[in-house]
Amino acid sequence: MKNIFKILIALVVLVSFSEFTKAQSTYELPYPGASHTYEFDGVAGTSVTDWFVSRDATVGASPIVGGASGDFVISAMNGTTPSMGGDGVLTGTGVSKVSIAWNGTAAGTYYVFLNVSDGTCSNLKGYKVVVQTGEFNALIADVTGSATPGTVDTSGANDITSLTCPDETTINPIVNEGTPSLGTSDIVFRVNRQFTNTANGWKVVFDALATGASIKEVKDASGTVITEASGYTVGGTQNYILVTVTVPNAISTPDFILKLNAAGTMDIVTNATDNNTSDNTATHQFNDMPTIGTLIGS
Repeated sequence: MKNIFKILIALVVLVSFSEFTKAQSTYELPYPGASHTYEFDGVAGTSVTDWFVSRDATVGASPIVGGASGDFVISAMNGTTPSMGGDGVLTGTGVSKVSIAWNGTAAGTYYVFLNVSDGTCSNLKGYKVVVQTGEFNALIADVTGSATPGTVDTSGANDITSLTCPDETTINPIVNEGTPSLGTSDIVFRVNRQFTNTANGWKVVFDALATGASIKEVKDASGTVITEASGYTVGGTQNYILVTVTVPNAISTPDFILKLNAAGTMDIVTNATDNNTSDNTATHQFNDMPTIGTLIGS
């Protein structure tokens, strides 16, 4: 029995370690949105240093022009008189250490190069860096009734009303004229992306809705309405959307479940899909309506 417990503990540790390492961004395997330092020791403080990033792995590799709108931003962390040229080369004196911020558009293999010159001869070294697709996770929650649906904390005390009565103001009550109905109710859900250290756009796709239900409106955090086009595409500066769903009332209105489609919900730059399905479902509940039978007249 003790041996079984030891095996189970070892398995838990192994799984936990695997998940931990998966979530880490390193200088060799950075995630988009992460910053890391790169340093070569043994560089003379008086030498002319040229740092650059390339897709090529050879002498004569072509520098990539980075910057805020590019795949990365490179900056000196030591040395003197560093300056970034229009060709993507960071030139300075004795710059042996740089910081590189890998932007949200970065993906795949790059090579970080340092060229050193002493005025007579030069030397070149590079280091392979593979930018990962990154982690992407979207979370959904019922925020119906909240005065601040975009920011309300769904895990603690809040003003969310996840159990409501069907909306009686939409009832068409006259039973012998027109088309009587019990009306509809609007409920609100919020979808957040978990990792916000990126300016990548992202897309939200929902599984099929319950019969009679429909998505009435989707707005991003700025209040802009998003129209459906094979899902809902969200701008890279927006970290959540609010989704209003209309459901048909019934005497016993079924619980309404809104579920994210894990395969279709993704970062649209890296194509990383939702990596945690445990937070992809939200449920809103309804109280029963009181019954009213058939009119009996005489």
